Amino acid sequence: MKTDKQLCLIFEANPQWLFELTGLPSPGPCRFQSISLKAIQQTADGVLIPDSADGIITILEIQFQRDEEIYLRVVMEMVLVQQKMRGRKVQGVILFVDHSLDPRTEPWCHFVSVHSLAETLGRLAAEHPAHPLVAAFQPLMQDDAEKLERDAAGCYNQIASSGLDEPLKSVLLEVFINWLEQRFVEKGKAEIEKMLVGQLPDLRETQSGKDLIAIGMKEGIQEGIEKGKRQSLVQVLESRFGSVDSALMEKVEIIKGTELLDKYFRKALTIDSLDQLFQED
Repeated sequence: MKTDKQLCLIFEANPQWLFELTGLPSPGPCRFQSISLKAIQQTADGVLIPDSADGIITILEIQFQRDEEIYLRVVMEMVLVQQKMRGRKVQGVILFVDHSLDPRTEPWCHFVSVHSLAETLGRLAAEHPAHPLVAAFQPLMQDDAEKLERDAAGCYNQIASSGLDEPLKSVLLEVFINWLEQRFVEKGKAEIEKMLVGQLPDLRETQSGKDLIAIGMKEGIQEGIEKGKRQSLVQVLESRFGSVDSALMEKVEIIKGTELLDKYFRKALTIDSLDQLFQED
């Protein structure tokens, strides 16, 4: 799958998401851009430059395949960016999809901050299960294609119903759909459209949605919306409490109406046990 461009779009839209994922201290407001380093004839994946002159500059490399020279490249980029930025403080960050790709090159591995996307997203899902990044990365991180297909509408809804500003929400939705299309490359646009049928009203506002939807579908929209919200509710419950038993699933399945589903979704984020979900407030 193609990932670098999409990840750069995410961090360009909101550089603070990198610090939320990695747990590194944020230098405050900053901009994300690529920088051409002529001395080594390459371009850094992304450089986060703080608005404050005292803020540390972050050189980011995103790695989804094995590269024995990744540390050498990052360290050289750190040196050249610091030289280019007239001595400002710099740090190098490598974001591997998982730690199995990390060559741990001595001694440079001690000078670079290394993170696993699988671990950082797992931690984010445990601490903030409704975070839109958790849903946006599912096509990339969910190995079970059947589960991904079942959860796709719920993931889309989790992003679309988040409190993000519209530009940020639009970027995450575009990336999510792009990754979804890459995961299900064997499916036609009509099949992807069916997978996300509950989100048609929102999808039509995105470029990916306009590409996906060649003709309008009017039937089943409300049912699809409710299905997506129901899936989002179950995902939050599973993230917080583990597997959901069949008795509780039956209760979730009979919830009707988007407002009531939204109510239970909000409640699922705050309860201390599954038993409390259907208790009267």
